[in-house]
Amino acid sequence: MPFNPHAMGVHNVLKWLSPLVRPMLNAPSARRLESAVNIADLRLAARQRAHRMVFDYLDAGADDEITLRRNKDAYSSLELHPRVLAGLKPPLDLSARFMRSECALPFFVSPTAGSKMFHADGEQGVARAAAKHGVMYSLSTMGTSAPAEVAAAIPPKHPKLFQLYVWKDRALVRDMLRQAMDNGFDALALTVDLTWYGNRERDVRNGFTVPPAYTLRQIADAVRAPAWSWDFLANEEYAYAAVKLAAEGAFYTLVPIRPRSRGRERRRRESLAAGKTHDEEAFPMDRRAQVAFIRDAFDPSFDWDDAEWLVNEWGDRGPVALKGVLTPEDARLAVERGFDAVWVSNHGGRQLETSPAAIDVLPNIRDALGGVRKWAIAKDAEEAALRRGASIDAAAAATRAALDEDADDGSPPLALAKKTGLAVELVVDGGVQRGTDVLKGLALGADAVALGKPYLYGLGAGGEAGVDRAFTILRDELERAFGLLGVGTTAELRRRIGRGEGLVRRRGVSARDFPDPGAAERGWGGGIF
Repeated sequence: MPFNPHAMGVHNVLKWLSPLVRPMLNAPSARRLESAVNIADLRLAARQRAHRMVFDYLDAGADDEITLRRNKDAYSSLELHPRVLAGLKPPLDLSARFMRSECALPFFVSPTAGSKMFHADGEQGVARAAAKHGVMYSLSTMGTSAPAEVAAAIPPKHPKLFQLYVWKDRALVRDMLRQAMDNGFDALALTVDLTWYGNRERDVRNGFTVPPAYTLRQIADAVRAPAWSWDFLANEEYAYAAVKLAAEGAFYTLVPIRPRSRGRERRRRESLAAGKTHDEEAFPMDRRAQVAFIRDAFDPSFDWDDAEWLVNEWGDRGPVALKGVLTPEDARLAVERGFDAVWVSNHGGRQLETSPAAIDVLPNIRDALGGVRKWAIAKDAEEAALRRGASIDAAAAATRAALDEDADDGSPPLALAKKTGLAVELVVDGGVQRGTDVLKGLALGADAVALGKPYLYGLGAGGEAGVDRAFTILRDELERAFGLLGVGTTAELRRRIGRGEGLVRRRGVSARDFPDPGAAERGWGGGIF
């Protein structure tokens, strides 16, 4: 049997020493966290604390990482054109309504796999920091915490989104949806750009596995990251939550051969009825083999009919977003198939190399769904109705009435969600490092901006406290950007761009945007983010 300290129960001994050892090992990380003034500082702090394999998994993109670099550079080519003497003073109201939730800030936690590989605080720590700042939390299917664990960490009514990948087995999908529903997740996102796995060469070179393998190279890198290594050895070995559920027999296709329970037999019949046939096979006990087993459940043949089936399975529980859209054509198809929101994303530059930056295609997708003017009119009517305590149906009626009163400008009709009649929302992610980046996403027609790497750098740098630091930095930067631009609220921003004010404009990137030799190392222009 390969060497494995967790199999020997070492973590059960070390956890008793953690109250004494962890503060000493984490003291340098705490100092770096305290001195961080931007997300680039958090990135460097995370690199110094984390195991190399883990940090590179977070930091990397696909192939030559061209799209990864373009994601950041696309924001650098956008200028903000301020209006002066706006009479604004802090604090500004930066709240926003999206995915049918009222949030204190217009950005939120993007679902990311394996938070506990970056820090033992994991998904629960991120969720607690999100709740503190009034930021919506999103849990990945491939998270290292189950929906029930996350739900227990934050207030019951805090906005929560569950992200689902494409699986071969519909009974398995139903089980995952039930986990989310039973634990108060009120929004769903289907990620559709991971049916084929991207070529992440840093992971290949580093021998990336979940959990880490005990090779000489990994052990040597662990020695160089004592705070991370102590957390790893003093806690249970992390693995994807879906694997844990499978190991407990939640999914009938992923359990050791034994007499079937009624539940597994029911799921077997459901899967057969849906045309999915899989032979039961012994579930591997080694967690590294379990991860490979789970990844084999991904379905590259998943299509629009399957996506529509998923929307119907979620039902009226809450809004459903399609994540991974980069073209107007796919955005329109998403609306036709019943999605409430379109999530413009290239998966952080980690999938198809040389795919466009999401922020670059956002304006065309907004235009394809009716344009910013009609969107601003509809959202104003919707939010005014909901503030009066109106139902969703009444808000939809108010939306239609406002659009009917508007003069036709020849643009396409505004896309309205099939289930609710409300305006279809747009989310954008990828390349966000600054509060000004969030502002640019909103000014180009997004209802909200999703963040992945920024909060994960904070998590890797210092756990929950690091995520809190990341959100504080971005909130302060965003408020300052709104004030300097001369805009007081997200609703005002939406109305002004709806009227055609050119608050954000594109320019060519020049060397002056990246002013010194250390800029690329800090994440500027070198496309680190």
